[in-house]
Amino acid sequence: MPKLYPTLVIWLITAFLLTGITASPQAMNTYVRDAQNELRAGQFVEALKNLNLAIQGDPQVPELYYLRGYAKFSLDDYIGAEQDFSKSITLFPYLPDVYVSRAQVRSQMQNYNGAIEDLSVASKLDSTNSEIFLTLGRIKLFLKKYYACLNDCNRAIKLKCENETVYVIRGAAEMEIDRFDAAVEDLKKAIQINPANLFAYIQLGTGWTNKSVYDSALVYFNKAVELDSNNIFALFDRSITLIKKKDNTAALADLGKIIRLSPYNSYAYFNRAILYNDMNDRKSAIADFDKVIKLNPKNIVSYYYRGLMKMQENNLKGALEDMDKTIELLPDYTDAWYARYEIKLKLKDLSGAQKDYKAAMDLAKKNNMSADSLTMKKKDFLQSLVKLSGDFEEMNTGNSKFQNQSVDIQLIPMFKLFQGKAGYDVIELYDTYHKGHYCTGILSLTVNIYLITDSLCNKQLEVQNERIVKGAETSDAYLQRGVAYSGLKRYNDAFSDYAAAEELDTLYALPYFCRAVTRYDLIQLIHKLDNYDQQITIAASKPKAKEQYTTTTEIEHTYDAVVCDFESAIRIDPGFFFAYYDRGIVYCKMGNYHRALEDFTKAISLRKNFAEALFNRGLVQIMIGDSQSGCEDLSRAGELGISEAYKVMKRYCYK
Repeated sequence: MPKLYPTLVIWLITAFLLTGITASPQAMNTYVRDAQNELRAGQFVEALKNLNLAIQGDPQVPELYYLRGYAKFSLDDYIGAEQDFSKSITLFPYLPDVYVSRAQVRSQMQNYNGAIEDLSVASKLDSTNSEIFLTLGRIKLFLKKYYACLNDCNRAIKLKCENETVYVIRGAAEMEIDRFDAAVEDLKKAIQINPANLFAYIQLGTGWTNKSVYDSALVYFNKAVELDSNNIFALFDRSITLIKKKDNTAALADLGKIIRLSPYNSYAYFNRAILYNDMNDRKSAIADFDKVIKLNPKNIVSYYYRGLMKMQENNLKGALEDMDKTIELLPDYTDAWYARYEIKLKLKDLSGAQKDYKAAMDLAKKNNMSADSLTMKKKDFLQSLVKLSGDFEEMNTGNSKFQNQSVDIQLIPMFKLFQGKAGYDVIELYDTYHKGHYCTGILSLTVNIYLITDSLCNKQLEVQNERIVKGAETSDAYLQRGVAYSGLKRYNDAFSDYAAAEELDTLYALPYFCRAVTRYDLIQLIHKLDNYDQQITIAASKPKAKEQYTTTTEIEHTYDAVVCDFESAIRIDPGFFFAYYDRGIVYCKMGNYHRALEDFTKAISLRKNFAEALFNRGLVQIMIGDSQSGCEDLSRAGELGISEAYKVMKRYCYK
């Protein structure tokens, strides 16, 4: 059954009087007005920026948190949306629509009890609000309480609910309790109200597919695709129907299009693998299972099926590895024990085969299975086609949500000293006023490497050469010239100048900091030339208890040396939060994730709202298995302007 999207009542955006704003400065009114326009236009990332500014101006206006919660909800940041709706309720607990909105968020987070509590409060505040019962009906459908769902939908309809979704939900519930004719009537009613409602067509198509009336199903799926040729739901369900109808060519076309639109879609890869196998193209099937496992390393069935296919391809070593992994993930998987028995027989491991056969037979008796049911020949892969059962979004399409677009997930890079001029949106400042041994009151730093151009660096060489000749502030002049050399990748010259700056003033933090950054860049360049790059990625399982530390082989330029320089900079200036942040990145490269977390946390404690550190800490926390904390950090980073956080959250935070 396709996902039924929650509907936040958009009219609330304009209905709120924003009474707290009228007495505020004109700038605040501008922020709110711009945010409202951006929300109407679906520009949610942009709206967040203006709402943040408005909240900074007056943090006691409940409507502002509601609007920001709406923006976050629309970006699928359910953690942040729930926090903002809760803040709005705390400030003014008398608006039923805010409770409904929070209930919709909580239902997306599978906090159904919390959602139902919110709707109960909302109904006490306004028992005539049909949206309350529509939302209750959706939750009951998720919970498979179909008769309760019907009751709630009926109440919403009795209250003159004008949203066709209520008929889609009621139709879906009726379909589940095998009241097919009533379901068709409701779904057609939804189409009558809104002929552009794709989900009514898709639900009708799914119903006819379940009845094995494939031609009728395709009529509705084709209509949905006609309305939106990039709709993943319609394409996916149509592909299942086409496979069952034995139209493999058309099914492959649909699955291929889904994968082009949604490159992280493990459902499509899985079904295509099953289809390829049915077409005796096992190599392609195995390649698709490779992708499924990369996207979801705990997908047990994919290891098992891939192992069976490798055995058929006579890749016995690979087949054995897959069965080992299957049994590791699910020790009671009887079929896997039997398959591994067959593999070991082929490998002449008679002792191991005998043990696996005994384990399979013991489990079969326990599960009331016959020995014949375990043979691979009886395996019908087509019975394993997955239906839509999780989040499933269009990506890389013209109408796709921002958070559904493709993202290359990696740490935000190091901050570097920046010697030019640029807008505050691309640089960050560090206040050195009252700090000793700095030659300027404000430092500029950036993660945007494109700002550090050859022309800027060459100009700095001229300026700093002149300073050195004049003998004025020579420690800083050497430091600045070293930074320019580094930008030009003249690393030896840079290191010489850093050493000169350090010798002239051993209590100047920047030579150590900049040398660490330059040395890190050099190590990355060496690794790149050696085709050796260990970008951080998010794994599905926690690292082993004993962390693996990675160091470079060059005697002088190692990650340990980089860490040592950052330590020297921090020792001189313990408040230099950029040094903690940069060192956290180095620790990630070394595999010392807990030290990395400590450094990102320290940086955040020293600098309020350090968005980049929150983003990186969130990635690391997810990688080591603390998804809740990681997603909370990503939510905060997104709120603070790191829009890529929403793309990461879409993939890792709400499964």
